[in-house]
Amino acid sequence: MFDVAIKDGVCFIDGRFIEANIGIEGNRIAYVGKEEIAGELEIDASGKFVLPGLFNAHTHLAMTLFRGYAEDMPLMDWLEKKIWRAERKLTPKDVYWGSMLGILEMLKTGTTAFSDLYIHMDEVAKAVGETGIRAVLCYGMADRGDKEKAEKELKIGTEFIKNWDNAFNGRIKAIYGPHAPYTCTPEFLKEVKLKANELKTLVHIHVSETKQEVEEIRRTYGKTPVRLLEEIGFLDDNTIIAHGIWLDDEELEILKKKKVSVAHCPVSNLKLASGIARIVDMVRLGINVCLGTDGAASNNTYNLFEEIKLTSLLQKVATGRADALHAKDVLEMATKNGYKAYKIDGGELKQGKLADIVLLERKFNYCPVYDPLHSIVYASYGCEVSHVIVDGELIVEDGIVLTMDEDRVTSKVESLKEKFSND
Repeated sequence: MFDVAIKDGVCFIDGRFIEANIGIEGNRIAYVGKEEIAGELEIDASGKFVLPGLFNAHTHLAMTLFRGYAEDMPLMDWLEKKIWRAERKLTPKDVYWGSMLGILEMLKTGTTAFSDLYIHMDEVAKAVGETGIRAVLCYGMADRGDKEKAEKELKIGTEFIKNWDNAFNGRIKAIYGPHAPYTCTPEFLKEVKLKANELKTLVHIHVSETKQEVEEIRRTYGKTPVRLLEEIGFLDDNTIIAHGIWLDDEELEILKKKKVSVAHCPVSNLKLASGIARIVDMVRLGINVCLGTDGAASNNTYNLFEEIKLTSLLQKVATGRADALHAKDVLEMATKNGYKAYKIDGGELKQGKLADIVLLERKFNYCPVYDPLHSIVYASYGCEVSHVIVDGELIVEDGIVLTMDEDRVTSKVESLKEKFSND
């Protein structure tokens, strides 16, 4: 008798869909196979697809507050003229409610874990604790060449890690989040990396998101962002870079050699006209690519199924090859590759792995089904999600998030809109 038994589902196991039952004990998958099983809680998955939970590998969760706020603008104008100004008005409680809305959306569209880099991160951690989702959290640090600010930022980031790492039965992993090489000096980034090594934790950073950024770093330091980070000893298998769009062949080889993971955010990259990352080349080299949404101000959703489809389609267009990326590769980017990047033992339907699992209903858009893999990668909206299990706990049942009051969250966020509307 298992704690939870998922019965008769069509399950994504080892890169293909097969009929199977899944037994969960505690927060781990204890059984995957075809034998009849029973559980204290039984979920009838007949007629449903069963996936490992999706991992949103890069976001700024509370930017749900700025969904639709700054539109049709290139990145630096978007940041300097709208977003950074609005963020100065944010209170900790605003971030809490924005995070609650982001978590609501992610859970309802099948995301079981996410990586968030933002401000007032204590409030994000509280939201994670209340809702049952899994998260990798980091305070977004920037010293901007100010030594006093650098000391303060590193202190905040370090205290956050010490206060929240491994909280809520390990559902929170707290790491370092320096913003980017154009907002953080090399001296500060070296300090951050030394501290991360000391605490045995990870580092997440924006890198080479725009051509303008790369040119600015080259003018300032005489080299590109990836080369700069390599020179100061920043890059290794504990580093996850977001975006990585403007990279040359040598930089890709550096990422491969240093075993750096890349969080690819295609919707945001397109919306801000930042460019199309060289995902096919990264995959060919064996670089671990995972998928993220970025923030809702530049996306405007946290629906990872959009990223899954667009990742495949963009690489087909960019390479001129319809077979540039296989559907299996893209689905694994959204599942096990995210867990791998952040060194969390999940993202696969295998015995011993963390029980982060999603069930999808077969709706009209999955009719007919020739291959569940292709239906899910190319025809999903996100509304197909019926059940979500995180850390062995049922969080979403029949499309309803059990740990949240959806109406309260949405009405609260709508009421916060006024304070930003005048800019």
